Amino acid sequence: MKTKFERVELRTSKSLVRFCVLILLNCFFTVSYAAEPDSSYSEVWELKSLKKIGGHKVQVFGDPEIVKTDRGKAIKFDGIDDRLLVDNNPLGDAKEFTIEVIFKADPAYDISNQPRFIHFQDPADTLSGWPLARRIMIELRLTPQKEWYLDGYLMTDTGERTLVNNTLTHPVGEWSHAALTYKDNTFKTYVNGILETTGVIGFTEKLLNKVGKVSIGGRMNRLNYYSGLIKTLKITRKALEPHQFIHINK
Repeated sequence: MKTKFERVELRTSKSLVRFCVLILLNCFFTVSYAAEPDSSYSEVWELKSLKKIGGHKVQVFGDPEIVKTDRGKAIKFDGIDDRLLVDNNPLGDAKEFTIEVIFKADPAYDISNQPRFIHFQDPADTLSGWPLARRIMIELRLTPQKEWYLDGYLMTDTGERTLVNNTLTHPVGEWSHAALTYKDNTFKTYVNGILETTGVIGFTEKLLNKVGKVSIGGRMNRLNYYSGLIKTLKITRKALEPHQFIHINK
């Protein structure tokens, strides 16, 4: 009887061990899957070269400078004629996106108070019935009180949407993070991770041509220049949530 009891106990112990192992393995794979990073395509452009940005060729206009800051290298724009044209469209044919920029604007109201400092577009693109092409722009509006407010702009093949609220102002001369997101016809702007404005705009064919360029520091047609520093630009082919944005200190 004693021997029989011991065998039963042994079989029960093995069963319990197998059961526990299965539970642990299941938990392990569940946690590993949940912890996987976002697999959406993205590019992080650190602005510390006038020859290449994000591995892409750059055309330089004016005299932008590489400078050292308390957060590493950045590019300084003078608000008069400084601009970079990156020979790449990292958004490709994405149907949703997030565009983020880390910058420090100068008190340049008397120099250029409406800088269109990030501009995505295919220069060869044309839209039937529209004077201008599909494009995405991050813009600022400077005030005489040494403040700025954000202006997000999107033009598609169905129309255009401007997102701006002139009561949501921020001080110039400080590092800031701005972001535009788009998904399911909803266009949003954020400053320092806080949602500011939202609008609705759709498209029928595509948001942008797959091939295009990015103008940094001014509009692609050499207008509305920016005065200040730009450190980082991140482009993601997915509408991210604020907790997924790059940190202003990076």
